[in-house]
Order: sequence, then C-alpha cells, then structure tokens
Amino acid sequence: MASLLGVFARLANLLSIFVLCCFFALAARLLALLFLDPGRGALAVAARLSGGLAFLGLGLLYGAFTLHTLAWDPLGLALAAALGLAVVSSLVLGHRNRRRPRRPGVRGALSQLTLLLALLLAATLTLMRAGFLSLSEDRPVMLVEVTGEIGVKEVAWAPPDQPGRREALATHRVVFRTPEGEPVAEAWVYGDQVAVKGRVLRLSPVLNAAGVANLFELQFAHNGYATAERHNTFPHQAVPLPCTGPLAVHPWWRPVQRRLLELWEKGTDEGSSLAVRSATTESTYFPLVDASGQPVRRTFRVVLTPGGLSAS
Repeated sequence: MASLLGVFARLANLLSIFVLCCFFALAARLLALLFLDPGRGALAVAARLSGGLAFLGLGLLYGAFTLHTLAWDPLGLALAAALGLAVVSSLVLGHRNRRRPRRPGVRGALSQLTLLLALLLAATLTLMRAGFLSLSEDRPVMLVEVTGEIGVKEVAWAPPDQPGRREALATHRVVFRTPEGEPVAEAWVYGDQVAVKGRVLRLSPVLNAAGVANLFELQFAHNGYATAERHNTFPHQAVPLPCTGPLAVHPWWRPVQRRLLELWEKGTDEGSSLAVRSATTESTYFPLVDASGQPVRRTFRVVLTPGGLSAS
C-alpha cells in the first residue's frame, strides 16, 4: 500500500507539470495562430487573442504557486518536451498544409469543453497544498535571531482583574528569517521569551510512509515570561508572520486552500489511509534575557519534529 501511494505521489508531480505545460502550450498555440493563420475575421482574431492571453495568465499564476514545488526529473522533463513538441508539430504541419481547420461540431465542442474543465479541475486539486510548507522530519522552518539590541517602549495595558497600568518596558529586537537566512519579519518584543506558533496538518502514517510529508503553516510569534507572576502581570504581544518558504502564495488563494483541506478532513475517517488532521502547535520559548536579566544575543532554529515544533 505504501509503495502504491508513493507512486501516486510521483504521479501528482507529473500531473502538476502536465497542467503547467498545458496552460503555456495552449497559450502559445492560440497566439501563434494569429500569425500562422491570418485572414480570419475580427471575432476569430479576438477569440484567439483573448484565449491565448487567458491561458498565459493562468500558466503564470499556476506557476507562481507550484513551480518551486515541482521535481523536474527526467520523466517530467520528457513530458514537458513532448507537449512542446506536439504544439510545434501541429503548428508546422498546419502551416505547411495551409488548410483552414474545420469548425468543430456540437460533439467536438463538448469534447473540448470537457477537456478544459478537466484541466481546470486538475489545476485546482494540485493547488491544495498551496500556502503550506511541506516539511520532512526535523527540517528547519525558520530562524529566530535575538540580536541583543534593547530599547524602551511605553506600553498601556490592563492585567486580568487588576487596574490599568502604563509603564516604559524594555524591548528586544528579534529578526525572523527563512532557513536560508533571508529576513521576513522584525519586531521589538517585550518580555523574557519569544516563541513561534503555527498549524500542522498531520497525514495518516500510510501517507507518511509513502513519502508524503506533513504540512505546516507558520502563523505568528508571541512573547512570554519566565514566571507565572510575570505572565499574569505584564502585557502579551503577538507578531504576525508572513508566508515563507517555497510554497508561499498570494493571500487571495488561502481561503480556497483552507476550504479544500477542511472538506478533505471532514470527508475522511480517523482511521482512513487518506486521513488528514489539523492541530495547533508552537515552538519552545527562546530566551530574550539570561538568568541575570542581561539581553541574549543568539540565533535559534525552529524545526518541525514528530512531536511538533522544537528548537536547536
């Protein structure tokens, strides 16, 4: 079963390559026909131009979501080359024969519409993971750099069941970076500690055994305190984290992706081999100050382990 699902995972990569190449192939064919098949009416020219630009836009949009997730192995490259060769061959043969293509009948039009809908459905299904970080075990997801720089910020807050307070609190500069070291967010955090919170989508053990890794989404970082008394007395702070990693997408796609995954989660039983379950998790706390109260200067790695988020 695991080996079979592993084949399905590889087929999903080929399907994504096929969808991406189809969008660009259709765009190239329609736009090329504007020059290779002149003499058409204004309506036909407008249809080809708008269709070509639409497929080009879909290809660019789909590529922005999936291009960096694709494994361009020899089979994937061969598939892309075959689609490109098929488009070039059809254009060359049509140009040599100089025959006007016949208008498709009702059956032909329905067949083309069915193929187009199937292509769009495949594109939607392969985008289900967009917005998440596909992570293997113990793979770093973020670097938290505590710079040791301190500042002062006047903060007003009201502890639970206590009167409001307003004080000047020490803040610590924290830079959040990708695993490659690129900065993605920065904050001046008050308190004794800082942690990262997120949501993990845990797949069934069968899917994990087939090589399909759990999915993880970074959400925000928040401060913390060394003692319960300070935790109940001093203010709390959260810093939103932008989407990072190779699967970061435009915010408009995220509601669609969430809805698709919710439907998947509701549609599978707990013991199903295709089950997916979401859970909120957070990292251990990273110190902003040492035991003597002096600011810490250190870079921590946030990693995803079988037990959740951890640090190193």
